[in-house]
Amino acid sequence: MLKIFLSSVCILTITLGIARFGFTPILPIMQSEAGLGVAAGGWLTSSHYLGYLIGVVVSFTLVTIKQKERFLLFGLLSSILSTVLMATTTSFLYWAAIRFVAGFSGSAGVIIGAGLIMRWLQDKSNSPPQLGFYFSGIGVGIILSGIASIYFSRNNFSWDEHWLGFGVLSLILFFPAWLYRPVIKDIPSNKQVLTDSKSKDRTLSTEFFCILVMYFFAGLGFVVSATFAIALAVERDFVQENSLLAWLLFGLVSIPSLFFWDFIEKKFSMFLALFSAITMHAASLILSAIFKDFAVFFISILLFGMSNLGIVSLTMTLAGRLNPANASKEMARLTFGFALALIIGPFLTGVLAEYFRSYDIPILLTGGLMVVGAMLMVVREYFLKRGKT
Repeated sequence: MLKIFLSSVCILTITLGIARFGFTPILPIMQSEAGLGVAAGGWLTSSHYLGYLIGVVVSFTLVTIKQKERFLLFGLLSSILSTVLMATTTSFLYWAAIRFVAGFSGSAGVIIGAGLIMRWLQDKSNSPPQLGFYFSGIGVGIILSGIASIYFSRNNFSWDEHWLGFGVLSLILFFPAWLYRPVIKDIPSNKQVLTDSKSKDRTLSTEFFCILVMYFFAGLGFVVSATFAIALAVERDFVQENSLLAWLLFGLVSIPSLFFWDFIEKKFSMFLALFSAITMHAASLILSAIFKDFAVFFISILLFGMSNLGIVSLTMTLAGRLNPANASKEMARLTFGFALALIIGPFLTGVLAEYFRSYDIPILLTGGLMVVGAMLMVVREYFLKRGKT
């Protein structure tokens, strides 16, 4: 189990924790040293998530364990390569292409990696599987990128040397990620009783629609907070190192929060856990937009760390339970809405930030949409209870 945990953490650290979240602390450095504009930063992030969206669609088509393992290997290797290649050019078009590949690779870690772990847990345990420990890899990646970025900044590393350093970290983590991955036989287990036809019927249901739209809004909240948190701190003239420490806090808090939300889900209900996590993330966005001092910014980062990865982990856990016969397929079905939000969010945020000359308005709007997402969970719970009566 320890080896599986190590592999899980390393997979998401490479494909998302570093390949994606490494961009957050480097963004203001690239803006000051490489001439990257605010809107251009939004475009690069949208390119990343366009790749992620395409990767989600590809993940949906994969059926056999062999196909999924090949895609996972590709995702790990191309994540490392794309991280290194970011340091080799100052061309916006090349950056956009590289971020697209990084996003495509990230879907292998989030969808395929999580689906394989879910399958392994189903085979090994009779209790409902939970994925908090798997998604802790994102927090580990954020911590590593945050610590590395602070070290690089103190030693006057340039923006390209930041990327090269992140590439070296990813390469080191590749070996435990791949060598300790769970070995799964490509045969259905007795516990996998739901059919694809039931999954299709569920897709059309009101309950599924509520989850899908909620996860779309969660995607907006996720990408706005993750991409523009440090940029917002720079806009308000906070000390850069303090801002990086706040980002490091996000990673530190996110790891235990995943186990906390798993506990809430197991002790009480999936509804209470998801509703609370969504509400907490909405609060983090609204607070950061309304209040300008560093203390509130710090609290908003803390709330973001406590909530958003929990939303991802709980939603993916729910998806895997809805279709244990092919957890990755159900995860991809739900993640399509999340990935679509990831593409739209950075572009709209960048454009609105340039128009209003501030990140406050787009962040506040995103917080409002997260509140709507929480209400959708109330609607879903109502229909679920009505269906049981």
